[in-house]
Amino acid sequence: MTSKYKICVVTATRAEYGLLSSVIKRIQDDPECELQLIVTGTHLAPEFGLTYKEIESDGIKITRKIPVYQGNDEDQVLMTIATASSEIGRALIELKPNMVVLLGDRYELLPIASACVVLRIPIAHISGGEVSEGAYDEYIRHAVSKLSYLHFTSTEAYRDRVIQLGESPERVFNVGDLGIENIQHLNRMTKEQLEDNIGISIGDSMLQVTFHPTTLEDDSEQQFAQLLAALEERPSFQIVFTRPNADRGSTALNRMIDNFIGRNAHRSYAFASLGYMRFLSLVSYCVAMVGNSSSGVVEVPSLKVGTINIGNRQRGRICSDSVLHCKPDQDEIIAALDRVSSDAYRLKMLETVNPYESNGTSEQIVARMKECLANYSGMHKSFYRGDRYESH
Repeated sequence: MTSKYKICVVTATRAEYGLLSSVIKRIQDDPECELQLIVTGTHLAPEFGLTYKEIESDGIKITRKIPVYQGNDEDQVLMTIATASSEIGRALIELKPNMVVLLGDRYELLPIASACVVLRIPIAHISGGEVSEGAYDEYIRHAVSKLSYLHFTSTEAYRDRVIQLGESPERVFNVGDLGIENIQHLNRMTKEQLEDNIGISIGDSMLQVTFHPTTLEDDSEQQFAQLLAALEERPSFQIVFTRPNADRGSTALNRMIDNFIGRNAHRSYAFASLGYMRFLSLVSYCVAMVGNSSSGVVEVPSLKVGTINIGNRQRGRICSDSVLHCKPDQDEIIAALDRVSSDAYRLKMLETVNPYESNGTSEQIVARMKECLANYSGMHKSFYRGDRYESH
């Protein structure tokens, strides 16, 4: 039996795949759908842990592995973008999908989305409408939204923002966040299982630290140095670093992590990738997640674990009241570390409500994609302005 709908999902990073995995599995298991999975970006780079192997270990068949990653300097990022446009574009010509699924705001998405427009392949964009004013992801996210046909947002406010961009309300759906669905269905590893798996002993005062380059600012190293100085002042904490994204400046941040571990080998560890199961399990045993990752804002509150969000990278995102915001300043970070460890904060955190929660997120996404394709008549879009459309 030939499947009715060929749906191509593109993943370029470990974090992106962790979020997309439930959608990918639903497409793969749906008899009306044919999954086409393109794996690219840092999934195929040895320095990032060759994370395509995690996809294969999940029992998912990869349709194409397309190397595009050239490095994280500015000129190398531009080369990555150019390579993604030509190589992934060529694969899309050959695969002829009915729809392409993209998630988020990584720079690799922009050339892929542009190729889809040229090839007249409608895009389903997940996690549009969000705001992160401290990174150029902010520009890319909204640009990809305008290149997309179907939209899945994680809150109603984000849905409103996509509509504000001129997208028709009939094609914009608030479905909640896929990371929260992962947590809702998480078969958490026991502490003993996790310790055996990652080779460290998990104490009662552990921090998970993820700090990415702030790509719209020029002081990522200075900001990270303030965080590391604060961690030096609180030697009672164990620290597990996950290494930063493949953005401009990540090489320097990785070097700083290695130097910190060299001075604190008895209490600090670093991983290129943990995969979402190990990552979420680990965070659930932590006092807090510290850094500037969206995971700390979006997912961690649902684990009833603290978050210390540093600097401007996530500025503008909707946050639960369990997220502590501070400047990249040693003294402010130390104060936040002390507060997140307090009994009063932990009691408050247990009552927090995560604005990103919903039910059946991946199920809603796949059902809406099938519904869209069943009635699809072309990529023509009119600009929506409140209660009316503007003709082109």
